Amino acid sequence: MRTYRIWLVLLGTALIVGEVVPGVYAQQGLPDEIGDVGSFTAALGQDGFTVQEGTMGVIPIIDLYNMGLLPSCYGNNPSTPYVMCFVPPPPGQSAVAENPQDADTLDGQTLIQYRLRPDEAIVMIGRTPPTCSYFSYRSYMYDRFSAIKGGRERIFASLGDTLNLLTIKTSGTPDGQVGDPFGEMTIIIVTADRGIDQRVRAAAAAGGFSPSIINTDIIPSALVTMGLDANADKFLILLRLAFFQDRQAGAVFMAHPPMRVFRLTPTEPTVLDPYDTPDLRVRGTGDTSEFDLLGALEELRQAILARHGSANATELTTSVWLYEGFDAIQRGVDVIGENRDTVYLRSEDFTLANAPDEFLIIYGVNHEATGKVIYSNFGVYGAGALNGVGAVSNAEFAGTAEAYLPGHPAAKYLYVWKVSRCCDGEPNCLTVPWAVKAYGIDLDRAGFVAFRAYVEPETKVGPSWSEIVYDRVIKFSAPE
Repeated sequence: MRTYRIWLVLLGTALIVGEVVPGVYAQQGLPDEIGDVGSFTAALGQDGFTVQEGTMGVIPIIDLYNMGLLPSCYGNNPSTPYVMCFVPPPPGQSAVAENPQDADTLDGQTLIQYRLRPDEAIVMIGRTPPTCSYFSYRSYMYDRFSAIKGGRERIFASLGDTLNLLTIKTSGTPDGQVGDPFGEMTIIIVTADRGIDQRVRAAAAAGGFSPSIINTDIIPSALVTMGLDANADKFLILLRLAFFQDRQAGAVFMAHPPMRVFRLTPTEPTVLDPYDTPDLRVRGTGDTSEFDLLGALEELRQAILARHGSANATELTTSVWLYEGFDAIQRGVDVIGENRDTVYLRSEDFTLANAPDEFLIIYGVNHEATGKVIYSNFGVYGAGALNGVGAVSNAEFAGTAEAYLPGHPAAKYLYVWKVSRCCDGEPNCLTVPWAVKAYGIDLDRAGFVAFRAYVEPETKVGPSWSEIVYDRVIKFSAPE
């Protein structure tokens, strides 16, 4: 069995959280006063379910890509570690790696990507992450069979809205009320069937769990092909997190996620009662006040060009990078695990030499400072492997525009950051490494800058693209 050393980037600090064996993650105890997991699973067994326990743990995306076990790094957000559910195969089957270059299993016991019968469910029960800037849970369609292409094609599309820190039902936010969602008990049922959901809820009640902490993550049957045959879709579940307030508490959570995962399979034929496709939270509030900063942003642009030399400047266009899951499923487009809680923008490609007078200047509106979102960042990516090699978040933006616009009243809403191969201790500068496989971008390889803006407080989903000012990139090259 392989083991993987996992590196996390928490609050800008590289931190080893230990040797983790996929499929063998230690589980922390769950509090008896909230409910009893044993009674819950016993009730499920009495109701005719085969109950198989899986695990939850960090997925080391760049390591797996470097080992040839993933086809890309899926545009990983360097600010956001990813936790996944490792799910047992269907009863009587084994965990098989169907495609060696696209890891289905890491331990031969559980699956990263798995097929589901229309009457099955995945259930997660345990504690949410400790206090952090953002977290969410979401199920995905990973890939599907394409008759046109004569094989499987990756879509990696979200199947609806997330359960995020503003929407999830927990013991601290019962029935989704305002409260404290961090470190609290929750139950998440991932299923396509209304009847299965009701049976799981009844078993949870038998275990002493309040219905006020139970969430349903609906798989929309109309959009997917469920079943266990070779042409059925595969699914997976992701937990995203960003910026733990207490790094040690965050490290403990990541090393041993205090949540148990079960695959539930009815032993008798089930009369199906599939859910309709769920409504989506509506992006946008109509607030376009960020555009009032365009004049100040132009002043910032002129100040940047004046300082670094406009003759050797190339301004890279920013555009929408990834659209949403339902769009991707209809068009057969790979959206590499997008999330409705954010917008995805990206610059044009660039190359970056190892020279002090060749660098990028990233600048724009600090969307968190304007109140438009709760967290935003930019990341630098290799264009080929879609590997995020470094990122800077809004927590580090404050005061960076004042150096270019001293005393300007709008400077507090703007930011400026440098990206270079050789920062040499320069403040507000992100170094792009090379010759370190997917942890960097080699000197002759193209890269791009991606931008994310997470969760508008009023709507509890990502902002509308048309209501935010796009971030910008200028490349400065050595003068000829």
